[in-house]
Amino acid sequence: MSDHPHHPFPWRVTAIVAIVVVVASVLAGILLNRDRVEPAQPQPTSAPSAAASQLPLEEQRQVTMLLTVRDADRTAVSNVLIGVGGSTGFVAELLLPRELLLPTVPPMRLQQVTDPTGQRTAEQPLETLLGVQVDAIVDLDRLAWSGLIDATGSRVDVDIAQRPGSFPLVLDRVLLGLPAEQSTIGELLTGLGSMARTTVTNEDASYLIALVARELRAQDVRRAALPVVYLRSGPERVAVADQAASAVVVAELFPEALLQPGHQGQRRVVLQRAGATVGAAVDARLRLVAAGFGVVEDRGPQANSQTSAIYVPDRSPEAMAAGLDTAAALGLPATAVAVDTGPSPVVDVRVALGPDVLLTP
Repeated sequence: MSDHPHHPFPWRVTAIVAIVVVVASVLAGILLNRDRVEPAQPQPTSAPSAAASQLPLEEQRQVTMLLTVRDADRTAVSNVLIGVGGSTGFVAELLLPRELLLPTVPPMRLQQVTDPTGQRTAEQPLETLLGVQVDAIVDLDRLAWSGLIDATGSRVDVDIAQRPGSFPLVLDRVLLGLPAEQSTIGELLTGLGSMARTTVTNEDASYLIALVARELRAQDVRRAALPVVYLRSGPERVAVADQAASAVVVAELFPEALLQPGHQGQRRVVLQRAGATVGAAVDARLRLVAAGFGVVEDRGPQANSQTSAIYVPDRSPEAMAAGLDTAAALGLPATAVAVDTGPSPVVDVRVALGPDVLLTP
């Protein structure tokens, strides 16, 4: 007999270890396989999202950029729409008052718009109001504006430059001092970071700013203030665009950036009272906005008519569809849609609102 004690083989422990090994192997295989079929998602960056680059366009038409400067309270105090390129032979600058009433529901002043990363941006309302393409927005807070002034090396008092009334006086001086190289502008925008927000990529924004700087050195500047009428609205005043006068100024400054039939933006409706009551006009505007239209009211004198009419620029399928959608939103028959034969046909839809449109109960 052996002197060594007898120990039974640990089958139970061995079985448990074997099960653990098998389970671990299966899990490892699942994880490895998932890594192969589901690559890691890219992390979001702080840069604003934008569509694929659409620049350069300046050889085809004017390209427009809304430059906004904000004060310490994040209020959009200084705004200018700049146009370059095309065959115009000049740089266009349209100064917009901060009190400008935008065609939104509820109504909003330009100074109340958010930066391009917010929910209440100025791009679409301005396109509706002015009837002109807005290709990009460059939105600078007061520190970014100061940084831009420093980058130019121009002798501009920063405190004075941040006052809304002084903005037109220093605008060209600052823009002229900017470097004409896109790469340098790109580095500047990257350095400013979140203080300078845009609706396009940094690459497109730097291209456009460099283009403005180059064109200012080579071409004349045509500048105008948007024609408005100031009204008192409670404790503050609002600036209501004079539609007739504004259309003339916009056409002179941006002849190659005007909205054209079939444009990619929101469908635009010019609403005119032609015998309808004020209440009916308000109700019509709300109906059209609810249907997805951008609505701007033409408050100029209009000839009264017995029935409402809906005018479109031509008989193309797109134009007629816009007219029929407008008629459906207003509860008007399809026979109300007609081709505009006036001297300045509307781009999308023009509604002459007659007394046959009744206020919704």
